[in-house]
Amino acid sequence: MSEVLAERTYKLVLRRTARGPVIQFRSAIPEKVREATLIRMGGQKAEEVFKAMVDVLKKHGFVTEEGGTDNYKYYRLKQEIGPAVGGFLVLVRRSRDPTAWTKYFEDLITGEKYKGSTALLTHALALAIELSQIQPPPERVRMQLNPKILDSISAGVKVTVRKLWGIRKA
Repeated sequence: MSEVLAERTYKLVLRRTARGPVIQFRSAIPEKVREATLIRMGGQKAEEVFKAMVDVLKKHGFVTEEGGTDNYKYYRLKQEIGPAVGGFLVLVRRSRDPTAWTKYFEDLITGEKYKGSTALLTHALALAIELSQIQPPPERVRMQLNPKILDSISAGVKVTVRKLWGIRKA
């Protein structure tokens, strides 16, 4: 695993706001007290994507803690799977229909059907973090990763996934 991702903790969060549901992928480094939002994903289908992801994560025992309120639900992820989950969110972030990708989520993060998929997703997140350190997001953006970088990596990973494993319908 990349140095950028080592020793981090990961949390998948669903916040219900006045503008609608928002998925947040958060991470904390042990030396820092506060966790940071790496990726935000909103939209009409955000809650549906979140529920599908959580169901798979629970099924495989990748969730270590859960909690929250009606408007804020969180799931702390095991360290070894956190980067792949973040990479999946990078992949689906700018999709017209992110729910079309949820049927592939389990196979992509377990790496059983699509060999090397966890490594690809992990590297996608690591690349986004490294490039965002070089070119940080604008101050008005409420996440640590630059949206332009996330969008470009998302496009590249989609092409890679389609070429490597023949995933066409997503």
